[in-house]
Amino acid sequence: MNDNQYAQLVAALHEHAAGITADVAAVDLIATHRVWLTRPDFGPFIQPGHCHPTAAPMALIRWRAAVTALGQRRLPCSSSEADILRIAASLGAGVPIRLRDVLGTLDHRNIALITKAIALANDTWPINQGTHNDR
Repeated sequence: MNDNQYAQLVAALHEHAAGITADVAAVDLIATHRVWLTRPDFGPFIQPGHCHPTAAPMALIRWRAAVTALGQRRLPCSSSEADILRIAASLGAGVPIRLRDVLGTLDHRNIALITKAIALANDTWPINQGTHNDR
């Protein structure tokens, strides 16, 4: 998949997720991680379509099916790749996870991606680090 195709897929996923902050966060996490969406074996979990009113391309990820396949070892990957997918699926479809099980071994880049996704889901991205008015 070239960069243009990747951008089109991400745009289609965002089209479907638009307006639901947790869904947008899940798409952003999986897209910025840049592993799952490029894998041919992940393709069956992406369902393409078109937006009814605008006919714009859209796509959705079948999160539960992807996590099921992961659990059945049909999507071989590293532990951090599996953790990213599980966290994205939790944001995108409410798939239950235990943070204790998925955090602790991730590198700084993946922690930053997850932190951004949580802030997006909470509708607080970008984080204003200069103030602490939420206390």
